[in-house]
Amino acid sequence: MKNLSKLLVLFLTLHLNNVLGQEQQEILIVGDMHQLPGIVKRAYKPMLKKILKYNPELIMAEYSKTGDTAAMGEWNSKFKEAYLEKKKSYAYDNEEITKLINTPNRELDSLQFRKLQAYYLSIGNQGNHRTYGYFARHGATVKFKPYGNQNPDLTFQLMRKLDLKSVYGVDSHAGYQGYWPAWQRAMKSGTKEGKKAFKKAIRKDTWGNIFAGLSWSLGRYINKPKTLDSYYRINSLRYEGFSGDDYELQQKKWDDRNVNMAKNILDVLKENNVNRSVLIVGAGHAKAVSEELKRLDSNLKVIMYNDL
Repeated sequence: MKNLSKLLVLFLTLHLNNVLGQEQQEILIVGDMHQLPGIVKRAYKPMLKKILKYNPELIMAEYSKTGDTAAMGEWNSKFKEAYLEKKKSYAYDNEEITKLINTPNRELDSLQFRKLQAYYLSIGNQGNHRTYGYFARHGATVKFKPYGNQNPDLTFQLMRKLDLKSVYGVDSHAGYQGYWPAWQRAMKSGTKEGKKAFKKAIRKDTWGNIFAGLSWSLGRYINKPKTLDSYYRINSLRYEGFSGDDYELQQKKWDDRNVNMAKNILDVLKENNVNRSVLIVGAGHAKAVSEELKRLDSNLKVIMYNDL
């Protein structure tokens, strides 16, 4: 009995030391504005520098999960059609593709990038398909030209500068069809006061983005808790003066999408042994996704951009 007790104590001690020895997984959530006005198209540059200092080991972004046609939804219908068509006839050299995947991007040429782009299309990997299409056109070593879009200016540049090979899609449009028509109908049927509050929020954030972009503080402005809350409310019409079936439908679809995104993020983290990861996501999602991640996994450390 004494020997059994000693063994039990030894096992528990080793297990505790192993747990304590493991670094806590953490995720940096960066809210973005998707496409910026031309006048401030360089405003993602300071955000890129700040994220690089965090030095993430893995990048997640607002792309659908690999091969998940339901997650692609109606908003990614063109990619879904291209994927299903490519899947029918495309044959690739597994040994060659494996070698390309394991070769640093700085050592690949445009033809090799095109091969990776075609491969990722054939398996329905939207994020890497777009990334390697960009690298095929612009390379992975030269200085980039700002587009004012979060994909080339943030996601692709992080992959280029950190020499990472993959971006992980965590978005899901499954069950999302009908969100936008319901949102429009709910907006149309809202009260005068509700519409006034909505327009005021849009006007404030539009000018706020422009002024912040011109002063090179766009990242800080977008990712202020107040701004993230504003975009969350804009995307789901959370204002007094809106109600009804369409209002509830669009709100539920928006909330479900954020919940699914959080679940997909946790799946990616479970499958990859990394300590620091980053999520590049639309500002309207950042608040809800961060809250859902905390609810689903209390052991995950969630860091917001403005916490850096």
